[in-house]
Amino acid sequence: MLIRMLLLVTLLAAVGFRPAFSHEGHSHGDEPAQPAAAAPRAEAYSDLFEIVAVLGPDRRLWLYLDRHATSEPIDGATVQVTVDGEDIGTATRASDAVYVLTNPILERPGQRNMVFTITAGEDMDLLPATLVIPAGVAAATSAPGPADLVSTALREPYVWAAGLFLLLVGVAIGRAAAPRPLPPLVVVEPSATGTRPHALPSSAPMPERVAAAPAVMALAAILLVPMIAWAQPLDAPRRQPDGSIFVPKPSQRLLGLRTGPAEPGEAFVPVHLTGQVVADPNASGRVQASEAGRIEPPEGGFPALGQRVARGEVLGFVVPIMAAQDRVGVRASIAELDALIVIGEARVRRLTALAGTVAAREISDARADLEGLRQRRAANLPAVTGREPIVAPSAGVISVVRVAAGQVIQAQEPLFDIVDPARLWVEAIAFDPAAVAEVSAASAMTAGGQALRLGFVGRGMTLRQQGLPLHFRIEGGAPGLAVGQPVTVLVETPRRTAGIVLPAEAVVRNPEGGQVVYEMPSAERFLPRPVRAQPLDGQRVLVTAGLERGARVVTSGAGLIAQVR
Repeated sequence: MLIRMLLLVTLLAAVGFRPAFSHEGHSHGDEPAQPAAAAPRAEAYSDLFEIVAVLGPDRRLWLYLDRHATSEPIDGATVQVTVDGEDIGTATRASDAVYVLTNPILERPGQRNMVFTITAGEDMDLLPATLVIPAGVAAATSAPGPADLVSTALREPYVWAAGLFLLLVGVAIGRAAAPRPLPPLVVVEPSATGTRPHALPSSAPMPERVAAAPAVMALAAILLVPMIAWAQPLDAPRRQPDGSIFVPKPSQRLLGLRTGPAEPGEAFVPVHLTGQVVADPNASGRVQASEAGRIEPPEGGFPALGQRVARGEVLGFVVPIMAAQDRVGVRASIAELDALIVIGEARVRRLTALAGTVAAREISDARADLEGLRQRRAANLPAVTGREPIVAPSAGVISVVRVAAGQVIQAQEPLFDIVDPARLWVEAIAFDPAAVAEVSAASAMTAGGQALRLGFVGRGMTLRQQGLPLHFRIEGGAPGLAVGQPVTVLVETPRRTAGIVLPAEAVVRNPEGGQVVYEMPSAERFLPRPVRAQPLDGQRVLVTAGLERGARVVTSGAGLIAQVR
């Protein structure tokens, strides 16, 4: 009964508990106020630092410190806080680049003038800010949902420690309360004939310590609710009615957002050409048959795709094939030569025996005639029984195989293609030869986003497909490329254009298909700015309109901001 009463009291206390969230926070200047569902917050920045102060539901002040120019979190800094001229202490580090401070002055409602003294390495600055602490301890419109509370609580180490402790307690109570076989209880009942024993049924109620185990587990879960409320405040990113996007600092850390200043300058405007990867003619080869015949594999079989071969390596054999009439003529010639060789050998032996009476010149002529007959026979014999080896003209990797054992081929038929993957070129077609009359530099981009550094080799003098062919050498190596792979070639010319150079990922597409960048006018607010941009080298773009000088632009993570709804 005592355990049931304790459980009931705890449930009533948990129902009456509400986390203390408040209405919108303070805003500076003409900037719109924070969203209604956001916790009270204040922000300040200088050329060095940017800090956001968020008042948590338990009146703890959470501080997020970044570099103002790049929005890079600063960890290991010292943050001294002064409120209304009173030093309330130094914030302690809660996690990476997150600091927390607790003071009774933060529990009193009203407007608080704060000064943050920040020291990070050799940099030091003072940042003033104003925080409005609401009077109410709860606001129905700003209370986070259960999912937000649980997600926030799981980041706190003491919540994990408390949960583990309660789990161990529950397991210990469960083991202690495990049911054990008990002897039947015997009672003595009076009867007319005397007293007789009577056993209670086996379905008697369990001991109260067994029934208390679920209550203890429920009590452990209820005790976690206040711990969840003590966790770091969590506001969800959302779009504002004015079109801006609110992204709180914790969400920015998760998305890895980075910014950079929009500085005008000049850049070389590239000419975009369509090209493809080709083999270097000095480091590739094509194996063709010199005559018609039947293909036979070498010892070990034909080379496979991707196999590296050396120059002069035997790739196969071609057995010549002839018509029946031609074959008969060749065999008749061989037979005639065999007969002449026999006569010539006999003549040489006879003259050699008469070396003392026969002139030496006659013996030498007989031997020369015999050697000529043998060479003629050797030249005719392969046409019937011989085979011609197929050798690799260059070293490299087999990229094309067009042979099979027993295949009959014709003369000049291609059999193998050999490519050196370390020496590849790019061939592009320029339909406006005047635009590429002067080439300063060049680069290429594959469909998968791989950037290639190119070196200009030369241009042709004959139009192909009504365009002028240009050749570029791929420098620095590019693993994974294949001959024939399409690429986009960016040719830089001496012509320069004024604009703002940004990383390519800073420009994203809006739902209407236009190009936009996200400007960051304040610490947690982002504005989409329609721009006109053109790519430079596959990794950078040149914004020529729509962006003002000095604006802080999102350079990394802009695509994730565009997904906020």
